[in-house]
Amino acid sequence: MALLHRFPLSSAPPGIAWRALNTDDTAALETLGRSCQATDGGFLLLPIASYLADAAPAIGAFGTNGELLAYTAVRLTEAPGEALAAIIGQVHLTARGRGIGRCLMDWSVAQGQALVAGTNASQGALRISTEGLTPAAARLYARFGFVQQFAEDIMRHDLAVLPHAPLPAGIELLPWAAERAGAFFAAYTDSFRTRPGFSGWSAEQWISWAIDDDDFRPDWTLLAVHDGTPVGFILGGEGWVVQVGVVPEWRGRGLGAALVAEVLRRAQAGGAQAIMLDVNVNNPGAARVYARLGFAATGQRARYLRAL
Repeated sequence: MALLHRFPLSSAPPGIAWRALNTDDTAALETLGRSCQATDGGFLLLPIASYLADAAPAIGAFGTNGELLAYTAVRLTEAPGEALAAIIGQVHLTARGRGIGRCLMDWSVAQGQALVAGTNASQGALRISTEGLTPAAARLYARFGFVQQFAEDIMRHDLAVLPHAPLPAGIELLPWAAERAGAFFAAYTDSFRTRPGFSGWSAEQWISWAIDDDDFRPDWTLLAVHDGTPVGFILGGEGWVVQVGVVPEWRGRGLGAALVAEVLRRAQAGGAQAIMLDVNVNNPGAARVYARLGFAATGQRARYLRAL
């Protein structure tokens, strides 16, 4: 896909060289991604390889020594009547505060607008995804008219010391089994149906999302049952607590904490050194539970949207 707009040379700081990126830049992009993760926390943002593989427009800012300092990429996706330009980008710590991020935003927004305008969609939008949100980035996105749609705190637990969180009386834990898939889905639905942004997935959709992953750990995926009724669940992946839910009438009794503590115990017994999880910023109650269990925040991931 051709670059639809020139590089932002007129507003760029001196000493920066701009050029289009290609698959030969993958190693430099990975190095930049790991550096940004070390600075900002969060997850490693590496979808750029798939963007380049799809020939999505992408530009990089290079220093005088040829080092990649920053980049942005824009990929168009379409659905019936809708077009979305997805934007990703990063700026190295040493290059921040020089206007490079603003230049990249100028370019990517113009690029995204042109891509959407070239479709027949009746609705269009720009989306920014970040795995290591910083306050400065949040301010930049807001200045360009983007509104936060989603944000999660990323938390980590060192398994050297385990928390004490016993199961409430009368609770039985059952491991994942195909014949219990419906009961797990019922626990999921009852736990999350009143939460903001509830997906409303069908059983088939949620079960597929839960187990069709190479990291899925059935031995860390547990159903909490009381008198034969599902009242909570936890979904585990290699190195991760993927999802935890407790039905409303069982909240405040320590069930969620006990489920997490049990997975931590199993992970430690299996030789794991740490467990990660993410929690929506609009769920401070869960974040407090995780903090009491010994999880510490290590960054924030987010998604922003701007309608066209």
